[in-house]
Amino acid sequence: MNTTGQTMHLWIHAVAHGGDGLGRLDEGQVCFVPFALPGDRVRVRIQKRSATATWARLLEVVTPSPHRTEFIGDNPAMAEAYIWGCFGYPEQGEWKHKIVAECLRRIGKIETEVEWVEDPEQRLGYRTRAEFHGDGTLLGLYAAQSNRIVPMRRCPLCSDAVNGAYAALAELRVRGSVMITAQPDTGETMVWTIPSELDRVREAFPLANALGDGRPRAVFDVDGVPIVNGAFCQSSLTLNRILLRVVSEMAGNPASVLDLYCGNGNLSLWLARRGARVEGYDHAPEAVQAADALGLGRYHRGGEVAMAEAVARGGFETVILDPPRSGALALVPTLEKSDAERIVYVSCDPATLARDLKLLALGGWRPERVVGLDLFPQTPHVETVCLLRRESAEESEQ
Repeated sequence: MNTTGQTMHLWIHAVAHGGDGLGRLDEGQVCFVPFALPGDRVRVRIQKRSATATWARLLEVVTPSPHRTEFIGDNPAMAEAYIWGCFGYPEQGEWKHKIVAECLRRIGKIETEVEWVEDPEQRLGYRTRAEFHGDGTLLGLYAAQSNRIVPMRRCPLCSDAVNGAYAALAELRVRGSVMITAQPDTGETMVWTIPSELDRVREAFPLANALGDGRPRAVFDVDGVPIVNGAFCQSSLTLNRILLRVVSEMAGNPASVLDLYCGNGNLSLWLARRGARVEGYDHAPEAVQAADALGLGRYHRGGEVAMAEAVARGGFETVILDPPRSGALALVPTLEKSDAERIVYVSCDPATLARDLKLLALGGWRPERVVGLDLFPQTPHVETVCLLRRESAEESEQ
């Protein structure tokens, strides 16, 4: 029966990977409801149905969840940009933890303990990098699942330095996407903007760049890693220190390291400083060049073909990889046969991580340790780090 447009009431009993609330219709079918939280009773309008699931729009929270808290923003309109902006702790962290374990179990067929690491002192004001969008009048974040701009006085997730730069750019009424990155210790800021806005932005921010502007990219150092304007870095350069600590524990003290999707060397420069022979590959030239210029390791521009060739050559004690959200599916067949002693896999998407781990298991690789990290508080995103070792012949026979 087609019930599109129908309104109904639902209890929300869980949250799904991606952040939507999960309820069940009378016939038992799963219903996804953005902005709904576990424990809410909600009134919704059905928007789409398939053979296996339904998607609905939240109209009203009839009975709020005990986990629903005061919204983190400074005006109600901002709620459209922060889908977990009223999801309280510790429950928010507990659900992220559950999502990692459930993805590994359901998709990866992996039953394992998942550790959980967070910093309760950095649940607000933690972002040192943020992207905003302008139309010449408004500057703000996009509303969830749209390109409609939600203006604000400040972003509650951003550091004071990022918010200060945001306020100045809002006054300039810039157009297009603009990325602000702040040095967490000094507050120094650099801005990545569109070419047509560069001259105006650079008057206020000397460390501004745009694609093809012909000038050297602005760079600053954070913990010995070059942060390059316009190139990827973690959204929080302070919470990144937690990630580095966990990766350090898992990597140990290897003599040689292959760093795949290496970017600016964030996960391997510290190993090079310890004396490891490090080789890294990434498609982003500016980040790779900045890492290579330090002379601590050999960092190359190269996509997944070059990465697979490096894995196949072998000779690395440890392989570290930090792929994009889509995962490392193209590398899995080569990684299965790697002669490395360990693989440290860093992922920002537990679903694609679970898919890749399931395939790596065909080559005998098993997770020895899995850690979920709350690097993105007040959002549904979660980072996961896995230490993989090859199963011994005795273990595989058991």
